[in-house]
Amino acid sequence: MTTKTTKAALAALTALAALSGPALAQDGDSVTIGTRATASGHSKTSFLETYDTNGDGKVSLAEFTAGREAKYKSFDLDGDGQVSEAEYVEEYRARLDAELARRRSLQIRQTYVRYGVLDTDHDQNMSLAEFQESGSRMFKRLDTNGDGVIDEKDTSDHY
Repeated sequence: MTTKTTKAALAALTALAALSGPALAQDGDSVTIGTRATASGHSKTSFLETYDTNGDGKVSLAEFTAGREAKYKSFDLDGDGQVSEAEYVEEYRARLDAELARRRSLQIRQTYVRYGVLDTDHDQNMSLAEFQESGSRMFKRLDTNGDGVIDEKDTSDHY
């Protein structure tokens, strides 16, 4: 991979991680222990969620070591006891693909819900009037002082 290609790939992954939150952060510390999927990230809370397998609010060195070993084994796709760059990247690629598929499915489902709200007469066709009606409600919620302009004088940040 060329330096330019590597930088572009890293930029794309960074952008995806920023959009998607910690679930896409490649830190190598997200692990599934037993049937419990755990968090990823570098906070103490995330650390405890990941490695506190007995739920006592503490992580012993034994719990930590066992969790790291389990994670390492998840990278070793061919089971040879070693983790190649290709295996490490492929494991992450698979997690990323699964997370993106999950997020895509949720977003598509939400799109159907939004369409159902916009199509107020439920004729399976959203008219310009129906679309504008939704926009009008949004504008009115943001124009809290009712002057017909949305600016810093308005107190609402959310529509």
